[in-house]
Amino acid sequence: MQDCKTCKHSTVLYRREKGDKFTTAYSPVGYVRCAAPRYKGRAYFRKDTSRDCAEYSAKERGSVNE
Repeated sequence: MQDCKTCKHSTVLYRREKGDKFTTAYSPVGYVRCAAPRYKGRAYFRKDTSRDCAEYSAKERGSVNE
């Protein structure tokens, strides 16, 4: 199963909600910014639940020591 949030071509978008001067909460918007190679250098917004991408590639996970 593929998920746009875990693809290396996408960036998850968040909404910033300020509670007061010192607290800020971030919640996912439900869209990702996709810059897949088929877009030829452009980026588009897609639903984060789209699972029909043929160019899906999982993100590399970094270790804690990096």
